[in-house]
Amino acid sequence: MYQHSCSNCSMSAICLPLGLDKQQVCELEKIVQTTAVKHAGDVILRQGDRFADVYAVKSGMCKSFRLDQAGVEYVQSFHLPGELFGLDAIYARQYGFTVQALDTTVLCKMDYSELQNLCASIPALQEQLFNLLSRDLYHSHVNPIEHFDQTAEQKLAGFLHNLLLRLQVRGHTEMEIYLPMSRRDIANHLGLAPETISRLLKRMQENGVLSIDNRLVTVNDKGALEDLVHCHALETTVKPADIARSDSSAA
Repeated sequence: MYQHSCSNCSMSAICLPLGLDKQQVCELEKIVQTTAVKHAGDVILRQGDRFADVYAVKSGMCKSFRLDQAGVEYVQSFHLPGELFGLDAIYARQYGFTVQALDTTVLCKMDYSELQNLCASIPALQEQLFNLLSRDLYHSHVNPIEHFDQTAEQKLAGFLHNLLLRLQVRGHTEMEIYLPMSRRDIANHLGLAPETISRLLKRMQENGVLSIDNRLVTVNDKGALEDLVHCHALETTVKPADIARSDSSAA
């Protein structure tokens, strides 16, 4: 590991440094370490491990999942650059999910005790951390309710549209979405069958909404994709600027 430069990071506008002045960013940088490169399948932390660190994705993508007592996997989230994970473990003092790299990934790692001490001296950092916690709590409560009466097509369209907006917040101008996760992971996350995901993607492609080249999905008609969602999911109705504020209180 080596010390990370938050001030030179392209994700600083939507991550923890948001709202900090130059001196405060320098203080934050002292407790941030960049991990070695992780590769697809590498486990970053395991469900049940003792809580010690908070992570932010610098580049790449990760998934978080949990196993029930029968060993059945449930995919909870997909983490993009600028997004944090590990915060759910603050209460239980152990990680509630296993987090795994989906492709070549670099992470920023922060010792939570050091982060907590720094928050005590930098109110803006504490506020940003609370905002990120609040966002996660909000989505954990709202998403299951909104998805309850959605069709399979609405769930998949909402998932793709949400990913597209999150990527746009991160500076992506193209209408392309790279999906490093498997179709099975997407299906698990949405509570659908893998065969349903494949069938719906094929239908969207036949209808001209998407073009699909293996893991690369190009949105040809954003309006049509939005129409498929019918405004059920809040994430698909807000503007990219609103998501930026939600992701980082300005994710």
